[in-house]
Amino acid sequence: MTWYEFLLFAHIAAAIIWLGAGFLMTLVIFGARSAGDRAKELSEQQGLGWLAPRLFIPASLSTVIFGVLLVIDSDFWSFDQLWITIGLVGWLVSFVLGFFYFKPEGERIGAIVAEGGPQAPELDRRLLAVTAVDRVQVTILFLVVADMVIKPTGDDTGVLIVGAAIVAAAIVAAALAIRGAPRAPASPTA
Repeated sequence: MTWYEFLLFAHIAAAIIWLGAGFLMTLVIFGARSAGDRAKELSEQQGLGWLAPRLFIPASLSTVIFGVLLVIDSDFWSFDQLWITIGLVGWLVSFVLGFFYFKPEGERIGAIVAEGGPQAPELDRRLLAVTAVDRVQVTILFLVVADMVIKPTGDDTGVLIVGAAIVAAAIVAAALAIRGAPRAPASPTA
């Protein structure tokens, strides 16, 4: 096995773990929500907080580190190629969502449960929002995998338009789901 083959294997294996685990969690949470099983949905959401530092963050960082090392080691890949830029942007979007949205929102959900229990009115809206944003993230990760396979250039306008349309559709679907979520009643003023 050459160094390049090792880096390629490690990059692909890390991506499989990262995307596979994310996709599985999305399906499990979606199934619990569809079945109206709030306890299971909440349990799985809370499980993500445990999994993040043990699985998602290491797999995500491994994916990008091995990918960057592949480009550095390669004589034919470079950071100015569009498909590599798209892959790095997709990774960055996922990282930023995880750090600046999922982590603090998970903490807020935990505080709501601690204060008002699993039937707190605000909880359903927040769980729905997290689930909707997660579907956007998983969609982006699948598109990054497609990007790695297709390796589009600036000449692949159709591929780029389809990818952008898929991201836009995922964002619109998430926004509509969040907007249609029931709102917690306003607290009475004394």
